[in-house]
Amino acid sequence: MSSFDHLISRIRQSLNSGAPREPAAPNGAHPQPIAQPDLGGDELRAQFVAALTAVGGAAIEAAGESEAIEKIAALLRSRAARSAAIGEGITTDSASAAARLSHEGINVSVLDTCGPALFKEQLARVDAGIVEVDYAIAATGTLVMAANSARPRSLSLLPPINIAILRSDRILPNLAAVLSSIGPQNIAAHPVVMVTGPSRTADIEKRIVIGVHGPKELYVALIGDLRR
Repeated sequence: MSSFDHLISRIRQSLNSGAPREPAAPNGAHPQPIAQPDLGGDELRAQFVAALTAVGGAAIEAAGESEAIEKIAALLRSRAARSAAIGEGITTDSASAAARLSHEGINVSVLDTCGPALFKEQLARVDAGIVEVDYAIAATGTLVMAANSARPRSLSLLPPINIAILRSDRILPNLAAVLSSIGPQNIAAHPVVMVTGPSRTADIEKRIVIGVHGPKELYVALIGDLRR
């Protein structure tokens, strides 16, 4: 077993350690954790949305990519956003999204065509950062992205409004499943960002303040078939 597989195994064991256990067997054998049922796609989606809402995020549900972009445009209008930066898509067309948002009068920069100067000098000043994430963790509402130069970490960390694009079939049950899907080569080659809700900071009086060192608002444009 490789060190990466060993890590995944340890995470799975830790997750299972909190599961209800069967009563001890009469012969003194060690009880085994009760197997947890595998959740289907609709259940994972519902669990993710509930967890995302609980940590202060909001889901924007859409049946397809074009509907998702229309809803992102409406959101930016409602927030009086004038500028945005969008990262390279994984499954989505970032150039088409940028063109649609530009029709709303929003100054949109596509990072895969702008070079590193944009996010060094301007990214902290744009109103919204838009990026498609690799996966999400249903149990915690966490977004996971393997960053690169066209989808930098700063895109999800610096702008006051963070909008993540997520395919619903990329919602996985837990951290072990996400790490296993990303794979050891990608983890070794790229910084992995995990985002759970808007930025939170606790001051000396133990008060939680939102958005001091990161986005004040987090939205997830969740693309997939909607059950009505």
